[in-house]
Amino acid sequence: MKSNPQKKVAIGALVAAFVGLFLMFGPIGFGWLDGFGGGFALAAFGLLIMITGIVTAVLFFKLAKSYDRILLDKNLLARWTYTDEEWRAYTEADYRIDRKNRWTLVGIISAFAIFFGIVFAIVDPEAGIWVLYTMLGLIALVSLTAFLTSQQNYRRNVKHKGEALIASDGIILNGQLHAWNVIGSRLERVEQIEGTPSLIEFEYSAVSRSGRDSYTVRVPIPAGQEKGARDIVQFFKDALGQSHTE
Repeated sequence: MKSNPQKKVAIGALVAAFVGLFLMFGPIGFGWLDGFGGGFALAAFGLLIMITGIVTAVLFFKLAKSYDRILLDKNLLARWTYTDEEWRAYTEADYRIDRKNRWTLVGIISAFAIFFGIVFAIVDPEAGIWVLYTMLGLIALVSLTAFLTSQQNYRRNVKHKGEALIASDGIILNGQLHAWNVIGSRLERVEQIEGTPSLIEFEYSAVSRSGRDSYTVRVPIPAGQEKGARDIVQFFKDALGQSHTE
């Protein structure tokens, strides 16, 4: 069986949680630090690490369970492999679409950030200039994140020839899990996109600190699988239609 990357993250998070637990009680308990000499501050920091580690571990153990379930599912909707030419065409097309979408979002964020930064600088020049500098820093951070993320996805697709496993509750594409059955996540939309290559586009959302974050994954359709792809799209459209009416 393929290694489960979700499980590795979950185990790492558990290790971090135990480190946090040790920081909470170890330095004070062993007499290395006095409580008012930094021990309480270190314990509070350890508590934060422990809580973050536990939450992350729970989430990724659930994702790991979904990953293994899809790998072992004998009733998958599709298990597609690709020729070198098909995967290369998909890699380039997905990179173009992903880069365009990310930089469009960066442009929108930048426009709002510059607008509010200039407004603050005009209303209160002394303090507002720092708001403008902060907004420019935000633009730089968002731009760097968009660049690094798109490059990471592209390099992964270039390095490994992909395989797609499509189940009713998630997808494993090129070893990366996309699940909509974990802690408040849900499938929002499925569409077939005609082109070269043709794609099935899945959009799903997950709970985040700011509400819900949306994610899009595009699965290439191998040659000869056009009818199967239409059936898959119809399957999900029917399921979404039933869920909306219930």
